[in-house]
Amino acid sequence: MKFLALSLLWPAQPAQAQQAPSVDSVRVLPAVRVEVERPRRFAVGTRVLTLDSAALVPYRTATLADALAARTPLYLKNYGPGQLSSITMRGTSAQHTAVLWNGFNVMLPTLGQNDFALLPVSGATQVEVQPGPASALYGSGAIGGTVLLSSPVRWAQGLRGAAQAEAGSFGLRAGSVEAGFSNTRLALRTSATYRTATNDFSYDEPGGRRLRQTNAAFWQGSLAQDIAWRVGKAGQIQAAAWLTKADRHIQPAIGTQNNNARQLDQSSRLLLGYEHTTARHESSVRVAWFEDILNYRTDAFQSNSRVQTTQAQVSHTVRFSQATSLRVGAEAQHFAVRMTDYGAFVSENRFAGFALLRYDPTARLRLSATLRQAVLPGRRPPLTPVLGAEWQALASTEHELLLKASAARGYRAPTLNERYYQPGGDPNLQPETSQGYEAGLTHNWHSPAHPALKLQTELTGYQQWVDNWVMWWPKPGQSFVSPRNLRRVRTQGLEASSGLRWHSKVSSMQVRAAYAYTRAFKTRDAVESAVVTRRQLVYVPLHTAALTLDGTHSAWQAGSTLTFTGYRYTEDAGPNFLPSYLLLDAYVGYTWRPKAPAGAALTLLAQGRNLTNQSYQSYLYRAQPLRSAQLSLRVAWR
Repeated sequence: MKFLALSLLWPAQPAQAQQAPSVDSVRVLPAVRVEVERPRRFAVGTRVLTLDSAALVPYRTATLADALAARTPLYLKNYGPGQLSSITMRGTSAQHTAVLWNGFNVMLPTLGQNDFALLPVSGATQVEVQPGPASALYGSGAIGGTVLLSSPVRWAQGLRGAAQAEAGSFGLRAGSVEAGFSNTRLALRTSATYRTATNDFSYDEPGGRRLRQTNAAFWQGSLAQDIAWRVGKAGQIQAAAWLTKADRHIQPAIGTQNNNARQLDQSSRLLLGYEHTTARHESSVRVAWFEDILNYRTDAFQSNSRVQTTQAQVSHTVRFSQATSLRVGAEAQHFAVRMTDYGAFVSENRFAGFALLRYDPTARLRLSATLRQAVLPGRRPPLTPVLGAEWQALASTEHELLLKASAARGYRAPTLNERYYQPGGDPNLQPETSQGYEAGLTHNWHSPAHPALKLQTELTGYQQWVDNWVMWWPKPGQSFVSPRNLRRVRTQGLEASSGLRWHSKVSSMQVRAAYAYTRAFKTRDAVESAVVTRRQLVYVPLHTAALTLDGTHSAWQAGSTLTFTGYRYTEDAGPNFLPSYLLLDAYVGYTWRPKAPAGAALTLLAQGRNLTNQSYQSYLYRAQPLRSAQLSLRVAWR
């Protein structure tokens, strides 16, 4: 999804100074320590957008692409429903966004990016987006931003579960089953979903004719399992599995002949970790194993790949005092790839060491400094530090004002395709590097006279440079394209958001508005024929915005989202562009709740997409559906 700005739909609350745990609190700590958000304690001065369970309600059987596109001002370059969906943040490319699942990078190492249409929402219970360079925290690819997927443990919740069935336009059928159990020592969560559609929607051809889409059907399934087990008074074991599979017909471009393209994507992700916590020390050892299969074929072409990734992380944290803590650690990655386009089996090892420091000199001032050094085959990327500061400039009974600033360097290691693809791969390709700065403020208003009403507003400005930007381009005298370190790109922008919350005994309301201004252009291009101008980069909208409204009254619930995406150039130098578009979605639901506390609740939810029947394209010549509807029935119990 786009960006320039996570003009945060709902800015995160300012982090409070963490207190050193007492001996008596050690038994409680493991429930917090397994959360993937833990590095955020060392990310002072940055902004974070959080999609919690309430924001994800209409998307339980959908994908991360659907949820982010509807609930944030991010720009997702989408090839059609169920098709490839890639993200851009702060004017950078899809390869400049890192996606972490429980702290491990899940990017496909061959492509160096993630297809957000292949990431079901059910794989995690919390989604966070942190824009800006943060490679010192999250490693390679965290240049434009980072998406964090996690399932925070909820202890002593007993047994609970839910099942949902859904049907909608264009042959959509979906279902999900969720179940969880936790006491004071053991926590389990299981989630399974499927989604299928024929996708034979109507669309308007540029010439005015209305046609019906062909070869766009898909089936997608997901199974997620999370386990947390407290061992003794100070230990905790974490295990997780996430299995996904998608069989998609690839939607042909408007005006082209259908070549019956089809793609199979299958991912298996396994994780095991142990953490030991005392009053002053925390040690962690975690390993993960991923296997990604991507098989693509058309009437005349076929490509198969199987990638196995093994990752290991170790870290140790020392709490010197309530105000100071230091974490040091290392991680290793091993890639093993069998791919028809490489011509041979390929393997590669990567390593990194890091140090994270948090220091709160006063109750109102918080500082952090992080450092990472990666080791890549044949090349060593630069040292990547991140410095951050937050100062609570105002704290009264009604107003809180937080000033924030950060400076960071980032890097992206060359992908395996860029290094080994035949023909064209370049094993000597340089890593991409970046440096960025941001500053902002967060204002919170809460009146003692109206305790049910809260308002939060956030404003952030940033500037960033990306050097050695890789482009696939023919070298002199070469008939095929090769990856080359060609460009230096500058991005700058403004992110603004405001959210109002109100609640009473029987009703609640949340209104969120977000806007992002993104300016991205190249300042150097090594292509011989290239002309360097300040023209906006292709597929980077200058303006994006999102407005959401959610409310409940007694057993009723309703909401709507309105998103705006500005025009986007589709070529480096020519006049062609995609026009801006405005999308309106809405939902309404009713819940029957039993009088018995342990009974089952039944929710009927109706949703409408693109209610204004907007004809638009997110990517050139890729059709998008007009108005559509979905109806779901959900049973939840505890």
